[in-house]
Amino acid sequence: MTPVQKEHVDQVRSVVHEVLSGKASDVFLGRIDKLIDEWAQGKLTAAQACDKVQKTVSLFISEDLAKEITSQCAMTLMRETAIKK
Repeated sequence: MTPVQKEHVDQVRSVVHEVLSGKASDVFLGRIDKLIDEWAQGKLTAAQACDKVQKTVSLFISEDLAKEITSQCAMTLMRETAIKK
């Protein structure tokens, strides 16, 4: 896998932090950032990273917030996937 565009990573990270602001600890956000970093480094695909973030947020914080993150990040992830093809 190849590294992704920095602007896409920044957009996704921004959405996640905005949605989880005040609802998650710094330690939890750090774990989510590590998943996003793995995507940024090309260790995960956009879909894999999104799935892992969604499952983690759903399990530990809220299923509704996980769905909100997925919904807000969908266009960015689709653009990234289209660029790879």
